[in-house]
Amino acid sequence: MTRTISTSARLRMMSDKPKFGRDAKDFLLELGVCESRPVTTEFGIQIKAISACGSDKKAVRVAVSNPSGREEVEFVLMNIHVDNLSLVVGEIEEELLPELEYYAEVAKAYNSACSSFAFTPSSYSALTKKLLQKGFPKDVCADAIDCLEQTDFVREDEIALRRAQIFVSKRWGRMRIIMKLREEGFGDDSLRLTKDYLDETDFGEICAEHIRKKYGCFPDNDHDKRLMYAALSRMGFSVSDIKQAIKKL
Repeated sequence: MTRTISTSARLRMMSDKPKFGRDAKDFLLELGVCESRPVTTEFGIQIKAISACGSDKKAVRVAVSNPSGREEVEFVLMNIHVDNLSLVVGEIEEELLPELEYYAEVAKAYNSACSSFAFTPSSYSALTKKLLQKGFPKDVCADAIDCLEQTDFVREDEIALRRAQIFVSKRWGRMRIIMKLREEGFGDDSLRLTKDYLDETDFGEICAEHIRKKYGCFPDNDHDKRLMYAALSRMGFSVSDIKQAIKKL
């Protein structure tokens, strides 16, 4: 098949999405996408196969034929992007190559976010910062986090709850727990489950346990009492929690 690629089409294809992977770039160069003048060449681009690649991804094998021969490249995409692009086996337009390359990079960012989460559960905001530090562009990070939300692999409200349970086990007070979770990037929506859990937690008893372990008993003199109150306040316990704790001693 003979087709003329216009200059405007080539420029549009170059600006649609950022280009990543060296192999895909080479294919685009061979197709004349990155040249600044119209070219006429015999070429064909086909999706040769789409196969499962784990439970949430598919491998898309693309064959590129041009005057210099025929080569193949494989892109691993999230299932949702395969569906959104309506990919099927057969001939495709050259404009789709940058899209495949872009969403393959999103899948890589998704894998990286999943690995980070498995090692240290964190908020979407914290995961995004980690991806940016690894060199992924902002739009790729945003799409990767969107995939996490849609696949329910990471539920931010459940992560916040798990983090709060860890802090309770360390005998932290409610105010310190909420402050710490906000510092870690959890917003109001993701803290709803956590606040319900904290409402049901007996911080008076937790405060009493902390006093028994650190002080042994309630201090007798006013100076030591003031020091203890200040320390317990820094731990996040309210005046009400401390008063309840004293009654339990």
